[in-house]
Amino acid sequence: MADGELFLKLDDDTARRLRAAAEAAGQAVESYAAELISSGLAGEWADSFARLAEYDRTGDYMSLEEGAAYFRTKLEERLANRK
Repeated sequence: MADGELFLKLDDDTARRLRAAAEAAGQAVESYAAELISSGLAGEWADSFARLAEYDRTGDYMSLEEGAAYFRTKLEERLANRK
């Protein structure tokens, strides 16, 4: 597989919906799918999904205090970047 190349097998319904959405957006299916994946990975939820996957795998979790400290740190980082 070449760098950056990825092959996905989609069920028929998902492939049909993807083709319809790409057509409605006026884009090639491959470009549209790549854009969806990229935006999904860059979204604010990416970290949360990674943490959930880690919990599902290990059962380890963050206490309320740890979660609040994490939230506070992330909030401070975002506020600092706005300046």
